[in-house]
Amino acid sequence: DALEWQAKDFEKRTKIKCYFTSTIDESLLDKSINTTLFRIFQESLTNITRHANATNVWAQLKKENNSIKFSIADDGKGMDLSEIKTKHTLGLIGMEERINSVNGGFSIDSSIGKGTVITVSVPIKADSLNIEPNDTYSHS
Repeated sequence: DALEWQAKDFEKRTKIKCYFTSTIDESLLDKSINTTLFRIFQESLTNITRHANATNVWAQLKKENNSIKFSIADDGKGMDLSEIKTKHTLGLIGMEERINSVNGGFSIDSSIGKGTVITVSVPIKADSLNIEPNDTYSHS
């Protein structure tokens, strides 16, 4: 719900169309993972506003294999990744540190004139879900 709210708020404030889809019930995820994904989304949208000159953003949260995958893509001007790596931009470093703190992965795909895609993934483990060890489930 928080990610969807962020997408709508971003679109309202910036007039950049933001399409958000999710096949995950965020309430099942650990609070630290939810917070991490929210902060990464916030930083990504801030970067898009400041640098991308985009007209559309697509964000997708889904389960893929044994991970939660969150992709944020824009149709902006893109960037030269080799140049970005030498600048050590704080926003991107912060995103990577956040996802590393929950044992996740982080990648950026971009090229000049083709937009940018930021993808993060977090492994799904029993302890990353809001399930108490003593909870029991019956199968019919």
